[in-house]
Amino acid sequence: MFPGARYDAGVKANGTTIYTVSDICSLTGVTRKTLFYYDRIGLLKPAARTGPQNSKLYDPEGLLKLQRILRYREAGLQISEVRGLLRDDTDHQAILLAALARLRQEREQKEEQIVFLKGLLEETQKGKGKQCL
Repeated sequence: MFPGARYDAGVKANGTTIYTVSDICSLTGVTRKTLFYYDRIGLLKPAARTGPQNSKLYDPEGLLKLQRILRYREAGLQISEVRGLLRDDTDHQAILLAALARLRQEREQKEEQIVFLKGLLEETQKGKGKQCL
């Protein structure tokens, strides 16, 4: 798809805008490690590889897909949920509703932990900083 040459951000090769890993990281704020992880698990594959080091190149569709992934992750969705939302043959509403239910359950658990921790703090204050059981 892309000839083996050096590219600059947003440079067009054969009429297609392409981005290096550094470009993608700069544009989205994602780390190289995260980008490589998404590639390794098949969530976001580069459009092509080039040069002696087999550098990854992304096209505009890849950039848009990464932006969708990041938006879903920011909303608290797990990788498996994101993977489902990226497919066209799944019930997106069902995935989002299940994710919402999971996040609500996690919130309830966190609230219970906060109450418990406040109780421990009160015990410590009554004991003037001694260990609490």
